[in-house]
Amino acid sequence: MVIAIWIVTLIGIGLWSLVAWALYALLGMDAAALVGDLRPLIADLPFGAVIEQWVPGWQALLHSTLSLSQTLLGWVGGAAGVIVAVIWGLGTALLVGVAALLTLLLRVLRSDAVRPAGNTR
Repeated sequence: MVIAIWIVTLIGIGLWSLVAWALYALLGMDAAALVGDLRPLIADLPFGAVIEQWVPGWQALLHSTLSLSQTLLGWVGGAAGVIVAVIWGLGTALLVGVAALLTLLLRVLRSDAVRPAGNTR
């Protein structure tokens, strides 16, 4: 069972590393420029009048959200390496910590089960 816990943990760390790498690659792109390219598409959005009836002022809200996204992605893109490394380290530490706690719990439960019935210590 201990081996299974650590195998699952290693697979989790591998998948977590792939997610971190993909996030770093995504943040390394010029995402701010890609968000800026969406502005003309807002005006040409089909059913814009229907959306306006349900959510008045949605175009202004979407334009301000795009501006905020562009600024945020521009800032995060410069610090992407550090941010991704810190998040990856915290996630990996959490995975290893949970696996260590499960291993410890398994050892404690197994030592209680192995103890003879007459021994009360």
